[in-house]
Amino acid sequence: MATILHSRAALGTVATPRPQTAGAVHAAKFTHVLAAGIAAGAILELGVLPAFAEVVDYKLIPEGDFAAVTASGGIMTGEMGSDDATRDAGTELFAAATALNAVARPDKATAYAVKAIDQDRGIGLKFSAAIAADATKKLTLILLYRH
Repeated sequence: MATILHSRAALGTVATPRPQTAGAVHAAKFTHVLAAGIAAGAILELGVLPAFAEVVDYKLIPEGDFAAVTASGGIMTGEMGSDDATRDAGTELFAAATALNAVARPDKATAYAVKAIDQDRGIGLKFSAAIAADATKKLTLILLYRH
């Protein structure tokens, strides 16, 4: 059972751009400062894939020293924003060995095969080890999607 941490976007306290025109590409930037740190085994629900949207492109931008910690990431199970410890993050976007020492660009074709559904879904990251609290550490996900 994983502890789930939520970015402001995952909690709904900042708005995520919603596709308004069929085929139009929208960009969203989700940033989380690791001021509180992340325990080993915890999941960070960092971003949102809006209802009826599909992934067009994405990248993960780490800032600060994450040492040798790696991450995997993808669509989360369960209701977005929920603290339900049975929720999990997939690996559709990032493989388990994605280093947090440079911009991580798309490396998995599975991201483009994620089907659009009628509800918002969280995008979560799982880490290989604990990350100490440090306000200079940030993770930013830039997500491009279309309706």
